[in-house]
Amino acid sequence: MKKRWGSCTKANRIIINIEAMRLPFTLIDYLLIHELCHTKIKDHSKAFWAELSTYVSNWKALDEKVNNHTV
Repeated sequence: MKKRWGSCTKANRIIINIEAMRLPFTLIDYLLIHELCHTKIKDHSKAFWAELSTYVSNWKALDEKVNNHTV
């Protein structure tokens, strides 16, 4: 994976970029929870972000931090 930190397939297989292990633990946790939420909601719709917010209240800040890291 050259441009993504992670993905979730239609069969709910979660794939994490090996470079993620260089991230701080809080961002790794966020990344895993983000992908786990995709097992329920496959897109980044409002419903997805609402689902994610039930597990990670500060998801916006964490998402921004993850996106500011280079894969």
